[in-house]
Formats: sequence, C-alpha cells, structure tokens
Amino acid sequence: MTNTVNRGQGVGKNSRLRCAVVLGPVVALVIGTVMLASCGGVTSDARALEREGDLEGAVSLYREALKGDPDDVEVLAALGADLYVLGKFDEALPIQEKTVALDPEDVQTMIELGFNYLNHQDRPDDAVRVLTEAANVDPSAKNLTFLGQAQEVSQDTVGAEATFRKAIETDPKYAFSYMVLRNLLVKLGRAREAAQVEEAARQEGVDLNSSG
Repeated sequence: MTNTVNRGQGVGKNSRLRCAVVLGPVVALVIGTVMLASCGGVTSDARALEREGDLEGAVSLYREALKGDPDDVEVLAALGADLYVLGKFDEALPIQEKTVALDPEDVQTMIELGFNYLNHQDRPDDAVRVLTEAANVDPSAKNLTFLGQAQEVSQDTVGAEATFRKAIETDPKYAFSYMVLRNLLVKLGRAREAAQVEEAARQEGVDLNSSG
C-alpha cells in the first residue's frame, strides 16, 4: 500500500526528497516520495548529495552542522529522515524524538517517529501517542488512518474503528480509510458491516482497488 505524505500544503523550491518505508504489522504501509521544505541553514551540499542518492554523505554533513547548533530543528528533521530511509531506525529514533520535542507541529516527523515506534521498536502504545499528536495538529483523513492503524496494533479495535470512521467522515474520497476499516471489520467477523463499508465507498465513487 503506497501513500504520499507531504510536509505542509506546499513544496518549497529548495525542497529535498524525503522517503520513508514502513511495514506495519496490520497493513503494509509505505510513506513514499515525501517532500521536506527548505532546510534553511543546512548546506546546499547536503541537499545536492540527497538528490544524487548519497544519503550517507548527507548524514555526515547534517551531523557536522549540528555541532554548531545541536537544536537546529530543520537539520534534525532532515537527519532523522535520512537515517530512517537508510534503515538505521535505532539511530533515527532519538533524533526524531528530539525533533518533535523542539517542534511539536512537525507532523511529518511525528508520523515517521510513530511508525518507527510501531514497526521497528515494538512500542505500539508510543506510536498511538505520537500519531495522536500528529492527528491533533493536522486531522487529515490520512493522518487519522495512520493513527487508527496504530490503535489496531495496540489491540484497541474499538478506538481503531472509531478513528477509521472519523477519517472517512473527514474525507469521504480517501480510499485507504475504507480499506482498513473494511479489513478490520472482516477480521472481527463483521462481514455484513464490512460490505456496508464497501457500498459506502462505491456510493462516493471510491475504488477500493486503488492505492489510496
């Protein structure tokens, strides 16, 4: 399942590619090809290395930049994202945690941190916590669906169902919310309600065979 998550509503002209692959225990989920706005004081050399695919080189430059300002939230966010893409989840974790502590409105890093907790740290309750924070800042259908997935993994199926339904109400055209709700209902043995979800999606012109 592939989804695109953007930082904010727009992409700055100096944006850099930011990708994160996460495989959830309930639904395989990919946050792919997401864009991070301009990193301010971060060197253009680091962004150039990222464009060339040299994330290791970019990581080195970001670490060097942090020696001068350990609390540069733009650099921290970029470093955490690159480490995550490189599969260095344990190294990314404290960087992501520091980033969201310094910038409690950084929804993109919250999402990445949430799926780090969920998929790589075996900390589903922490995933629920941080994804709740992300959904509070930006209650989009996509972010609510991410939260619902974490709730499901945490065995809170009642909460997950409610969150998925809220996501559908928020954006009736977002296919992925219907898909995860339908799958949850099937898992709970509620096939008739699952069929009702499919019908509701059809009435909205939503193709549940799409990637969302």
